[in-house]
Amino acid sequence: MLIQSHTKRDVALFSAPYLLVYAVFLVFPILYGIYLSLFDWNILSSKVFIGLKNYAEAFGDEKFRSSFSHTLEFVLLSTPTLVVIGFVMALVTVRPSRLGKLAETAFFLPYMLSSAVVGTLWAWLLQKNFGLVNQTLQALGLQPLGWLTDPKYAMLSITMATVWWTAGFNMILFSAGMKQIPDEIYESAILDGASRFTVLTRITIPLLKDTTILVVILQIIASFKVFGQAYVMTGGGPYGSTKVLVQYVYDTAFSYFRMGYASAMSMLLFVVILVISAVQFLANRDERA
Repeated sequence: MLIQSHTKRDVALFSAPYLLVYAVFLVFPILYGIYLSLFDWNILSSKVFIGLKNYAEAFGDEKFRSSFSHTLEFVLLSTPTLVVIGFVMALVTVRPSRLGKLAETAFFLPYMLSSAVVGTLWAWLLQKNFGLVNQTLQALGLQPLGWLTDPKYAMLSITMATVWWTAGFNMILFSAGMKQIPDEIYESAILDGASRFTVLTRITIPLLKDTTILVVILQIIASFKVFGQAYVMTGGGPYGSTKVLVQYVYDTAFSYFRMGYASAMSMLLFVVILVISAVQFLANRDERA
């Protein structure tokens, strides 16, 4: 009994710093955001309790619906691309060789950059008149495109920058999953005369199911929170075609000082992400059961 009490005390002492940081920087902001979403507050005046009116306003707000649809468009463009490219990168780098290690480093390096750096870099690359991409197109005899000034290409341009920036993280997750597959399975398949394509489709991909689900869920959540690269590259333009939800929340809070309304929209986004996470948790639990 004495040993058990000491063990519980040690666990509590070691967990306390993390729990304190978790409470201060995650739990408290969420609770305060919920509280603030129930008020009309513009920083300069006192808070006025209005209940759920901010949420009702959000559902009737055309700009909110538009920014949410732009965010959803980005999610649908970026998530499948990032999952597939991350998987292909992992296939290239998972083999223990010097070339594989070099490729792994090259693929992962962009992920270490900030969104501001990535946005600035790609805004320069995609600049209409002097950008490297359009200069290459002109050298090939093609017409330059308004990557950041044409609504048809603006969201695609942000997606390209995001894929270049974050695909390396998905590569790491897929690589870790591949390394957990026993070599004996591959050796048995090769002895039975299985081709590389058969090994890939009948062994690697099925055994990476849990990893793939994790990558998809994490990527969906990250894509719903897109802000930095879109804000730096296009500022929400052209004509508001890339103004995502987080940017609308940011503008509402820090340009128009409607803190209560911005908090309500943030809570709605939080609910969307929470539902996605809950679906993943329930799916994994049911499968294991």
